[in-house]
Amino acid sequence: MCNCKCNCNNKNGADVLDFLLPATGGTDADATYVLGLTHNTCGARKMLLADPAHPVEANLSVKAVGTPVDVGNDTFCQECLVAGTVTYCPCGSCEPKQEYVSYQCCLPCSSATPPTLTLGTVAASPKPISVYQKTACGGCCQSTLSCTNKIAITTSINVATGA
Repeated sequence: MCNCKCNCNNKNGADVLDFLLPATGGTDADATYVLGLTHNTCGARKMLLADPAHPVEANLSVKAVGTPVDVGNDTFCQECLVAGTVTYCPCGSCEPKQEYVSYQCCLPCSSATPPTLTLGTVAASPKPISVYQKTACGGCCQSTLSCTNKIAITTSINVATGA
């Protein structure tokens, strides 16, 4: 598994927040948030935008970090870590690669007691980029189709505070 250090010039292995939005219908004691991340592949390895033989997969979990912090007005913020792996098949490779994904954020909750965190279904796919690159790939993934070095990951996080 690749554990790249971030290279600020090419975002090598970095996980970047695209959005974190509250879902409709939540309450102070039970709210759901929709999380969208972009994972930049280690070494800027490219993959095909459409490769039915090697779909991108992500396996994530969520956990509370510490206890909720009082931010005023009877509102607390629970630090959360979303972490796991993403698997994809880079061009020129016969074997899928697995990389570490992590993102830490603070989610509102209604008490100083750590809430129950539940991760929803995780979806992952190659993320189109504004300038598509054509690549001549060798190995088991021979193609001259558009490719990318970014993976879009979306999931939901339910934050439920005990009574």
